[in-house]
Amino acid sequence: MLRMNREKNDIQTSVKKNCANYNTDFICSGIMIDKQLNQIIDSEYTGKVCKIKEGKECAYYNYCVKGGIND
Repeated sequence: MLRMNREKNDIQTSVKKNCANYNTDFICSGIMIDKQLNQIIDSEYTGKVCKIKEGKECAYYNYCVKGGIND
């Protein structure tokens, strides 16, 4: 039997599929990448609910993820 994908094609699904900071239940790892490609832990994001899940803008998603996906 063929099973259809029932996930919505929205930004939260995109975060689940593409964001390296995504953890179960939309908890953010908070790892950011600066202009020199250094990884930085941002305490504003770490261990908290995903900004996008809350309807806000996420710096990591906007700069590192959004441009590289073809949803």
